[in-house]
Amino acid sequence: EDQLHGIQPLFRSSRRYSKNWRIKEIIEKVKMYYSVPIKDRKINVEVEEKGVPLVLKCTEGILLQAFINLVDNAVYWLTTSDRKDKTIKIIIDGNKSEVIFADNGLGIKKDDYPYIFKPFFSTKGIKGRGLGLYITRQLLDRYDFSIELIEKEKNKILSGANFLVSFGDAEAED
Repeated sequence: EDQLHGIQPLFRSSRRYSKNWRIKEIIEKVKMYYSVPIKDRKINVEVEEKGVPLVLKCTEGILLQAFINLVDNAVYWLTTSDRKDKTIKIIIDGNKSEVIFADNGLGIKKDDYPYIFKPFFSTKGIKGRGLGLYITRQLLDRYDFSIELIEKEKNKILSGANFLVSFGDAEAED
């Protein structure tokens, strides 16, 4: 019942209400949803805040959907990896209004870079629908937020997939 109440913001009727949300709290909520697979698969999740707390005015459902998708993908790909030190690192930078989301899984092949945000593109085989990153980008676009793949090795936080979620000039209301 608690989990159903927690995901209620994902339902259509709850997406209409905008208010101020602290990104760290949204990410902690998503971590809680995934606590069992994270623990079972021995995945280390590190959340780091830099600068001022990142607070945005939008609907909770949009933020939950974006971070649920990123965590879900990272957990899936880390599960397919034989690494012993499976890690997801999330850096929230309030000064830059951005979040870097990275894992040390298998990463994304360079040939796939142009397609990962396209609908129905998946490298998960029959387990993937190819809609997660596409929907995430569409939802973030509604608020003039963005998500991009960090392609250059020198800009990556970890060796696997790295994403930059930018909230631009978004500011919370007092």
